[in-house]
Amino acid sequence: MLTSQFLINEKVCCGRGCRMCPYEPKHVKGNTELQKRWDISQNKSYNIAMNKIGIPMIGLGTWLIPNDQAEQISSDAFELGYRHIDTAQVYRNEEGVGKALAKSSVARNEIFITTKMWPGMFGQEEPFQNFKGAISACDESLKLLQLDEIDLYLIHNPFAKENRLEQWEAMIELKKQGKVKNIGVSNYNVKHIQEIETAGLEMPVANQIEIHPWHVVRTELAQYMDKHEILPIAYSTLAPIPNWREGSQWNGKPEDMKSGAIPCQNIADQYQVSVPQLFLKWAIQLGYPVLPKSVHYSRLKENLDLDHFTISRDDIKVISKIARDRQKCLAWSGDFEPLDVD
Repeated sequence: MLTSQFLINEKVCCGRGCRMCPYEPKHVKGNTELQKRWDISQNKSYNIAMNKIGIPMIGLGTWLIPNDQAEQISSDAFELGYRHIDTAQVYRNEEGVGKALAKSSVARNEIFITTKMWPGMFGQEEPFQNFKGAISACDESLKLLQLDEIDLYLIHNPFAKENRLEQWEAMIELKKQGKVKNIGVSNYNVKHIQEIETAGLEMPVANQIEIHPWHVVRTELAQYMDKHEILPIAYSTLAPIPNWREGSQWNGKPEDMKSGAIPCQNIADQYQVSVPQLFLKWAIQLGYPVLPKSVHYSRLKENLDLDHFTISRDDIKVISKIARDRQKCLAWSGDFEPLDVD
């Protein structure tokens, strides 16, 4: 198990220019690429230099959105200007997203679709996916989404220890067949990705992980992803908000987190924005694409409205330090942490 060290706990920048470092690298001045990573407010599309796959920095997360609502909510998102929808096989709403895609007037090449193959789960009757099963899962997702190609296809978790490499080989095959444009993983730690590296296989381009002020990226994982140019994509960035996943079993908050004061309200007031807007911009300024979820039109609109303010470096540090005493995975039930599985 990894030690409880996180990138944000470093007192000074290592000087490598890691895209997830909140401290200004000593050599930023004069380095155009690094300046682009920091001057995100000057790039309205939020596409930063290290984002090789061109994923929009703000997308619609759809976990816990029922299939019969996914079409309308996705359509609302397209109307507002969202160009990235994140879904998954296990969300059971790909069909609704697909209907919205089919009806949308937005050109297909302007929309980025992420979905995920469910590899299996401990204690479930169904076996972990093998090579053939992973191929079939993608074919089913393509059918439901009414697409010929998925922009980013991820393995949803690292739980299938004995099948992980076989599943990854299937991902590579899907890319060769032209069914997916980019392949990546989700909830993987260093040891999980190193299996791919050791096998000499094509490396993932992205790793979608839980990132919010109470759960920042671990130092070892951050440095490894930066070294291998694996883009971290943030989910559950709004977890510290009191009504996040309210009433859902997929809410790992202890009672004091559910009932406590909203973190960073004073900083949000300073910028005249909501706390959700503050947390989303915090993640984006650290270089993470974000996936806020809402079923309300007004909140969908608010979550996209991030161009009009920039968080100072000092405030980025303050927000990031929240996790020092409260580092906790909240997106999974109980004390379970997918990064720590074997």
